[in-house]
Amino acid sequence: MNSPTALHQLGRFIFLFQHTEAALTELLALMVGTDDEFIRILVNDLEYNQRVKTTGVLFVRFLDIRRGSYETEKGEFRALIVELLKLGERRNEIVHSKYSIWTNVDGASGLIRENSVLRASKGIREESEEELLPEAFELDCGRLSIALQSLERFRLQVIQWRYPDEPA
Repeated sequence: MNSPTALHQLGRFIFLFQHTEAALTELLALMVGTDDEFIRILVNDLEYNQRVKTTGVLFVRFLDIRRGSYETEKGEFRALIVELLKLGERRNEIVHSKYSIWTNVDGASGLIRENSVLRASKGIREESEEELLPEAFELDCGRLSIALQSLERFRLQVIQWRYPDEPA
C-alpha cells in the first residue's frame, strides 16, 4: 500500500474531528438522559467551542447530583475539555486556510497551508504559512484519536453511573 499523501492526511484530520463532534453530542445526550433528538436540536446551532464548554459544565453538574466525590474525574474531564478546545483552534486553522501543492528540496510532496487573520486591535492582517508533509498530520490526528478514546471512556463511565445495577 502506498503511503498516505498530505491531502489524504488532511481528510483524515477532518474525518476524525467530525467524529469528535459527534462523540461530544452523544455524551451530552447521555448525561441529560432525555430524548436524543431534543439534544441534537438544542446543540445543532452551537458552535464547536460552545458545545465543548456545555459538555464540560454538564459533566460537572452530572457528577454533582450524584453522591460521592468525583474530583479526580472532574479534573480529568477538565483536562479533556482544554485539549478539545485546543483541537478546535487547530481545526479552524486547518479548515479556514488556503492550500497549495508543494514539493520540498528532497522531492517529498506535501502542502503549503496559508492563512490570513485580521487583528483589528493592532490594525493589521497577519499571514502565516505552514509546510505540511504527510507525517505533519500525525500529531494532530494522534491528539484527536486520544481525545476520542477519552470521550469514549467517559461515555462508558456515564453509562455505568446512570445504570449501576445493569451488567457491563
